[in-house]
Amino acid sequence: MALWTEAVDPATLTGYARESLAAYEARQGRLSLVLPNREVADIVVRFVAGQNGGLVDIAYWRAFDAEPEIGQRDVSQRVTIELPAVGRNEPITEYEQLRGRSGEVTAELALTTIQRATDRTVRAIADAVEYLRGIVIHTGKATIDQYNFKSDDDFGRDVDHSITAPVLWSNTAADRLTQLSTWSQVVTDATGSEPGAILMSTRAFRALANGDQFRTILQGGATRPAVAQDVRDLVIGNGLPPITLYDRRVRVNGVLTKVLPDDSVYLLPAMTEDSDGTDLGATFWGRTLSSTVPGYGIEASEQPGVVVGVYQHDKPPHGLEVIGDAIALPVLANPDLSFVAKVL
Repeated sequence: MALWTEAVDPATLTGYARESLAAYEARQGRLSLVLPNREVADIVVRFVAGQNGGLVDIAYWRAFDAEPEIGQRDVSQRVTIELPAVGRNEPITEYEQLRGRSGEVTAELALTTIQRATDRTVRAIADAVEYLRGIVIHTGKATIDQYNFKSDDDFGRDVDHSITAPVLWSNTAADRLTQLSTWSQVVTDATGSEPGAILMSTRAFRALANGDQFRTILQGGATRPAVAQDVRDLVIGNGLPPITLYDRRVRVNGVLTKVLPDDSVYLLPAMTEDSDGTDLGATFWGRTLSSTVPGYGIEASEQPGVVVGVYQHDKPPHGLEVIGDAIALPVLANPDLSFVAKVL
C-alpha cells in the first residue's frame, strides 16, 4: 500500500483528526480532567513518583546574615515507563469509493467519506485511552490484557486506598457521610492534600441519596427521599468535595462496557479544565514513527499525538484504508491522591 493523497494530505487529515478527537472528548464525561493530556516527543516518559501530593518540607527560619539552610529533597523514585502504541485501521470499500467518485462533486464526496472514517478512527482511539484511564484510576495500575499485547505498569498505590465500605450502601442505615469523611481523611493524612472531587456513577449516587440520613422528615413524622441537590449540598456542607457523576461506556470486543465500575466511589483531586492539570498524574501522548515519515508532512512540533493517513492498495479492488496511529499511556505520579471504595 502507498499513501493516497488525491483528496487530502496526511498533515491536513491529522489536523482534522485532532479537532474531531477534541470535540468528541468534550461531549463525553472524561477522566482527562484528572489525568490531563501531555505530549512528549518520545516513546518513554520519565517522572518522579512521590507520595507528598506536591508538598515540600518547610523552610527554616534564619538569623540575618546567616545563610539559608539547604532544603531536604523528598525521598522519591525516578520512574521510566515505555508508552504503548494504539491505533485503528478503518477500510473504505470499493463500493464506497465508486459511489463517492460519481457525479460532479468527486473530491468533496471522497473527502466526506474519508472524514467520516477518520471520525470513527479517532473515537476508537479516544475510547481505548479513556478505558485505560479508568483501569488506572480504579486499580492503580495500567493493565492492558489483549490477545496480541499485554502490559502491566503498577504505580504503587497504597493498599489502604482501595477498600470495600464496612457497610455497603445497599443498607439504607449505613452512615454514608461518616464513611466519606473517613476516606477523605485517609487521603489527607497520606498526602497532606484534601481530595477535590468525589466521582461516582448515577447508580452509586442513587444509593447515596437513598440513605436514611438524607431523608427529609415531614410534618407528622413521614419522610421523603432527598432530591439530588439536597444530597450534593449536604455532602459539601459536611466539608466534603463536590460530587461529579460519571457513567461513560465504551465498546470492548463488541460489548458495551463501563469505563469505571458503577459500584464504587472515587476520591480524587479536583477535576479541572486547567491545562496545568493535577498532581495525580497525566495521560502522555508520544511521537509515532508515522508522524516522522516525510510523506506525512507534519511539523516536528506537531508530531506527538494521534496522526492519520490514507493508504490505497495497488491492485483490485483498490481499497482505501484510513489508519490512525498513536502512542499513549495514562500515568499516576502520586497514586495516593486517589482513593477507591466499593460501596455496592
